[in-house]
Amino acid sequence: MRIFLSILGLAIFLASVIFGHCLLIEKYVSGAEFVALVIAFAIIGLILAFSSEVQEFSVAGNIVKLKEVKKDAEKSIAELKDARTETFRFLLSLSKRFPGGWASEGPKDDRIDDFLDLYNQIVIFNCEKELAGDILAVIDQILPSQVRRVCSFSDDIGTKYRGNFTLPEPSTLLLEALDDESVSNVSKRGVANGDIAKIKELIVAAVDEYKRLYELKNEITKKM
Repeated sequence: MRIFLSILGLAIFLASVIFGHCLLIEKYVSGAEFVALVIAFAIIGLILAFSSEVQEFSVAGNIVKLKEVKKDAEKSIAELKDARTETFRFLLSLSKRFPGGWASEGPKDDRIDDFLDLYNQIVIFNCEKELAGDILAVIDQILPSQVRRVCSFSDDIGTKYRGNFTLPEPSTLLLEALDDESVSNVSKRGVANGDIAKIKELIVAAVDEYKRLYELKNEITKKM
């Protein structure tokens, strides 16, 4: 860090000299103004280079205490990070709720996309560790609901996974849901206009969404 600050301070000083020299040549500044400019940036460069040692400096009689400024800045940053984490926690609690209006009858729980978008933002801001428990709580609420979406297109799944149950492996759920007799019974009720091929497509789509959440749950659990 010290080396970086030293290089930065030197770069600022050299840039000011070059810039000031150009202004001097073009007669935008006088010789005295050029000297004042170079001295001012030289001081700034030195302050940057030795910022870890400089306790305070004075500008026009006003004392600037670097340590106190740094401490206040670090405190503000920490408070902002805490506020950001709590905001994400609040949004996660809201993501458990179904959106307003009529619920979709498609293969996907209406909350999944919004939740995954929120999760991606949490990862970007590196808050996943602090919010792991809250994230898992949302997943644990949506996963059974997604299984019920699969149940809508497969009678056997509706019978087996009604009420409380252990979450099945995605591959097991898909195999059971695509049972020909189970799909046939659903088609007889007019689901997807009785189109068996379409019903199977809906089952695959529903299980794919289930798999996304199931794998995310396992991934987060391993990190805890």
